[in-house]
Amino acid sequence: MSTTAAEMSRLENFIPFDCLSESHLQEIQGQIEVVKLGPGRLLFKRGQTSDKAYFLVEGSLDLTDASFQVRHFAADDDENYLALDNYPEHTINAISAEPSTLYAIDRNKLDLLMTWTQAAESMLDENDDESERDWMDALLSSELFAAVPPAMIHTLFVKFEEREVQLGETIVTEGEDGDTFFVIKQGKAMVSRSKGAKQETLAALSAGRFFGEDALISDSPRNATVTMTSDGVVMCLGKKDFQSILQDSVIRHLTEDELDTMVLEADTACILVDVRLPMEFRHDRTPGARNIPLNELRREVQNLEKDFFYVVCGDGRRSELGAYILSEAGLNAYVLDRGKAADAEQKDNVAEQA
Repeated sequence: MSTTAAEMSRLENFIPFDCLSESHLQEIQGQIEVVKLGPGRLLFKRGQTSDKAYFLVEGSLDLTDASFQVRHFAADDDENYLALDNYPEHTINAISAEPSTLYAIDRNKLDLLMTWTQAAESMLDENDDESERDWMDALLSSELFAAVPPAMIHTLFVKFEEREVQLGETIVTEGEDGDTFFVIKQGKAMVSRSKGAKQETLAALSAGRFFGEDALISDSPRNATVTMTSDGVVMCLGKKDFQSILQDSVIRHLTEDELDTMVLEADTACILVDVRLPMEFRHDRTPGARNIPLNELRREVQNLEKDFFYVVCGDGRRSELGAYILSEAGLNAYVLDRGKAADAEQKDNVAEQA
C-alpha cells in the first residue's frame, strides 16, 4: 500500500464531491489519502470496522459477500459513484484484481464536511466571491474599516493574533460572554441561532468576514453561534484593543446641541433611530424618532437611504451597537448623548459659583 498526492479532478465523479465548489475541493485535498494496491491485495474484509470511506478511481476489485458470491467491480463501472461498502463495519471482502488506486477519507470528517458545506452553501449568493482573498485587503475594503483613521491601521493589524481552527470547531457560542473579535483569514464558517429546540442558520461566512463585535460593544452575551464549516485560520483581536482602536474610531457621539447645529447646517436629512424595544419606545417616545429595535436593525439596514445621516438614540450600549451596525453597512451614523450639554453647562455654573 502506498500514497501519493490526490488528483482532485478524479474525485469530482463521486457523490458527494460532485456538488462541491472548486475552493471546497482544494480545502479537503490535504485530507485525502491516496491508496495504491498491487494485484491480489486485501483492502478490507467483512466484519472489519473502519473509520475510512474508500473511492475506487483506477483499476478493479473483487467484492465477496457473506454468501461467497464474487462481483468484479471496475473503476469505470456505471455504478461506481459512491464510497465502497461505506459502513462502520464492512459487509464484504474487497481484494484488488489488478493494480488499483483508491482515495480514502475519514468517514466522520466526510460526514461533518458535507453537513456544514451544504448548509453553508445554501446561504451563499451567486455573486459571492469564494476566491482566496487577502484578509487584510478584504477588511480594508469594507465600509466599516474605512472609518478607521489611516494612522491606526498598522496598529490594528499588529494587535491581531492568528489561530488555526478545524472543521466543526465552535468559535463563539450563543449565550456566553464575549472577549474577542474575529476575522476569518482562511476557511468558511456558519452563523446559527437557537430557535426553540432547533438551530436556525443565519449566514455563511468566508475569508475576510468578521464577527463577534456585538457582544464587545454592548457588553452582552453572544447572540449567535459561529461554527467552522472547513479547516481554516482566524485572526483574533482582544476586547481592550478592539474598543480602543476600532470601536472608538467607528462610533461617533453627538450632544443634543451638536445635533441641533448639524440639523441646521446639513445638506441632507437627519433620521433619528431609537433601537429600544417597542414597549420601551411607546413608554418613553423620542420625538421624531423612528423605532427600529436592535434585533431587527441588521435586517432593516438595507432599506435605509444611504444619503441621509442617522443619529441613534435610546440607551448607551444599545445605541452604540446600533450606530456600529449602521456604520458597518456604510451609513453615516452617530450616537446621541442625551443630557451631555446640559450636564456640562451645569458643571460650568457650579464652577463659576465656587
